[in-house]
Amino acid sequence: MEYVTELKRLNPDPNARIHVDTNTTILTRDYIDQLVEAGMSDIGPDLKGYYPETFMQITAIENKAMAERYLNTAWDAVQYLIERYKDSVFTGVGIPYNKELIPPQEIELIGERLYEIDPEIQVCVLDYRPEFKRLDLVKPHYYEMVKIHKILTIKGLENVICQTEYGHIGPEI
Repeated sequence: MEYVTELKRLNPDPNARIHVDTNTTILTRDYIDQLVEAGMSDIGPDLKGYYPETFMQITAIENKAMAERYLNTAWDAVQYLIERYKDSVFTGVGIPYNKELIPPQEIELIGERLYEIDPEIQVCVLDYRPEFKRLDLVKPHYYEMVKIHKILTIKGLENVICQTEYGHIGPEI
C-alpha cells in the first residue's frame, strides 16, 4: 500500500500507470479498494488453478483449508475487480500453465469461469518453466501453448495471450 502511495506521490501525472502484479491470495475487496484509492491503475492477478488441489501443488501449500481460502480469495478478487473497477482499473489475469501442474481440462474450467465473469477480460497464460523454482518440470512446448490458447478462445474469451519461448500467441492466432 505504502509503495503504491509513494509511486503516485513521486509521479502525480494523471496519465501515469501504476501496475500491481499479485498472486491474489490476500487481495480482499477492502484491500483492492485501498489500492485503487492509493493510485493503482492496473493489476495482474494470478489464478493458480480451479481446484484447491491444483493450487496446493503450484504453491506448495500443504494445508487444504488454507489453500481453499486463498484460492477463493483470488477468484473473488477477480470477480470484484471486474464488477467494481472494470472501467477504471485495467485487469489482466495471469494463469501459470504446465501440464504437470494443471491439466488442459482444468484450463477449460478456468476459461468457463472467467468467461462468466467477463468475456473481454485479458488473460495471459504463462508457460511455467523449470526456472520458476520447479527444476523437475519440462517447459511447455510452443504447440502445447497453441492448444491452451485455443481452449480458452473456444470458451469465448476474447483477449487471450499465451507466453512461449518464441514470443506471444494471441490475442488472436
